[in-house]
Amino acid sequence: MFSWKNMSIKINILNASEKFNHVIEALESKALSALSEIQNYLKLPNLDIVISPCSEEYRTKSGILGCVTTPYLIDLMLDTDREDLIDIINVQLPAVIAHEIHHVVRASSGVECKTLLQNIVAEGLACHFETKFNGSKLPSLFNGIQNQDWVTLYEKMRPELNSTKFSYPVYFGGEDESKFPNHAAYWVGFNLVSQYINMHGGCAASLASTPAEQIVKK
Repeated sequence: MFSWKNMSIKINILNASEKFNHVIEALESKALSALSEIQNYLKLPNLDIVISPCSEEYRTKSGILGCVTTPYLIDLMLDTDREDLIDIINVQLPAVIAHEIHHVVRASSGVECKTLLQNIVAEGLACHFETKFNGSKLPSLFNGIQNQDWVTLYEKMRPELNSTKFSYPVYFGGEDESKFPNHAAYWVGFNLVSQYINMHGGCAASLASTPAEQIVKK
């Protein structure tokens, strides 16, 4: 296991399986450089980042999956069977680290993230923040939805915006594409945040602690 600590963040690369052997140097280097760059925009929180090979059930089209497991832990899983793994590390890894750190910073500020609207805005901000680390390109999860009319999707979501009992897999994960396409709520959130920034200025970093209800006037 490679373990590295910089300031308040500790990176742990799990490699007992030796699946990272052929990319370990690139993985270490890219993770460290990502944190170095992110701290130019956000104060790094106290947490551990664990990077591990993914199993079959966690494989994604992008080859990487990230999640905030607890307020103190970010889990990142990479598909080590991908032939383009080095490209995923160089391009996707910094963006995903940035995305998940933004979530932790926002949560630690005390901003609520319970309702559908609050989750939509939180994901929109995190997606905006990650674009700073992927060459200002749209996040890869928008590859299949960027031509969809986000306003129409948002109007369909409106009845449940204040609900805390919404189905996350339906709105964000494409569980029922007869209702919403995969990643629909991410796409809506990204565009709602874009709309606010275009009108009022700011960026994902400066808006990290801004309540969703202030960003979106329903």
